[in-house]
Amino acid sequence: MNQEFLFHIIYSFHVSEKSHGCRGVNNVLVLKVRKNSTKREIKLSVFKMFKLKVKKVNVLNVKGKRKRKGKNIVIKKNWKKAYVFLHKNQNLDFLNN
Repeated sequence: MNQEFLFHIIYSFHVSEKSHGCRGVNNVLVLKVRKNSTKREIKLSVFKMFKLKVKKVNVLNVKGKRKRKGKNIVIKKNWKKAYVFLHKNQNLDFLNN
């Protein structure tokens, strides 16, 4: 698999109350990823970018919300969310490192 391709799979971290709670209790990262990426590609990209050992990956397709701007209805894009479960001794902490 192309090394450069692996760095384009992960877009950003998904920040919410649920993702913050998952990170503390279950040692889980919640990421926004490409729509056509697979679990195997996500696992490899997390290993290459952050040097973390991944236990398993769960993937969720999120439908875009419908918003109203004046009399027009705008539909946001669909996106994919990945729950990345890490081993117990693995941790990704930006504040302390």
